[in-house]
Amino acid sequence: MKTKEQSKHTILSSWLRENIANNTFSVGDKIPSENELANTFHFSRQTVRQAIGDLVAEGILAREQGSGTYVSIPPVKPVQDKTMRIGVVTTYLDDYIFPSIIHGIEEVLTAEGYTMALGITHNKQADEENCLQKLIASGVDGLIVEGTKSALYNANETFYTRLKEKNIPTVFINGYYHNYNGSYVVLDDRKAGEMITDILIDNGHKGIGGIFKSDDIQGLRRFEGMQLSIKKHKQPVIDEAYLWYTTEDFKYLINGGMDKMILERLEKTSGVVCYNDQVAVALINLFKRNNIRIPEDKSLVSFDNSFLAKEMVYNLTSVVYPSKKVGKKAAQLLLQCLNNPLYTEQVKLDPSVKIRGSVTNLNS
Repeated sequence: MKTKEQSKHTILSSWLRENIANNTFSVGDKIPSENELANTFHFSRQTVRQAIGDLVAEGILAREQGSGTYVSIPPVKPVQDKTMRIGVVTTYLDDYIFPSIIHGIEEVLTAEGYTMALGITHNKQADEENCLQKLIASGVDGLIVEGTKSALYNANETFYTRLKEKNIPTVFINGYYHNYNGSYVVLDDRKAGEMITDILIDNGHKGIGGIFKSDDIQGLRRFEGMQLSIKKHKQPVIDEAYLWYTTEDFKYLINGGMDKMILERLEKTSGVVCYNDQVAVALINLFKRNNIRIPEDKSLVSFDNSFLAKEMVYNLTSVVYPSKKVGKKAAQLLLQCLNNPLYTEQVKLDPSVKIRGSVTNLNS
């Protein structure tokens, strides 16, 4: 049961919140002194001190010794009634890694009584905008989002700002936008790129090429990791052997019309780092069309360790993508953010590699 003193300090802290929210007291402004507030509200100094202390503890106010108390940050807007719905936005749904991600998210959220509302962007910024509009309109308590074309300018920054204003937390997975300082869960792609390239170099490969996706941040990070490995081992850099593609261009890269260019670019290589298993499979098929054997003539490594990488399919050495773990961790992190809107955490999961038969040992 609340005491009279507790009721009074709650009244005063609510008054301060309201006046900070409506900019009567803006960030950096000094609020009235304890004596002034005590006289205005006819409260005891202890009550005033407790009300201010609550807001100091939340980071909304900051005390400066000998100077007074100042507004530090705007107060978190009051939480609306919960919908018990979480929006989950991914680039695709039926590609090999996404069912496990969704399953991991669902497992955690269902245990806490939440349901999911799914949105698919096909890695198109207009589709992401449409998904966000619909989810905001229908009502969600939080979002788990795989950003669209995350290596490029965030065309939907306005919508993410609106989500913050509505006190709706967002956790990004797989990638995040440039200069993003919120919560995310990703694989450490730079470290993964270094590890998978180390395998080629450790097996005696000196000419290493790569095919990477340029509009998603994972492609840039994996390329950076490859470069770290090449520099670390003092291997030659073959600039012409690095090929880049965008979401829309991939189909043209693999349909046969560009075989001659790709083969010329990779001519000086003995090993190739592929952005993911799908790219590796496309490159294997290209090599088969041109009588190049894997791994005897060219060695390949890739990312995701999907069903395509299995021994009975394409037998690829591939970085393991912990899809279910990503989904579960993202959902757990979002629940933390729902409990504390000021909380953020940036998670990078350590990579591992599954060794298979797509790399030949040149050391012997």
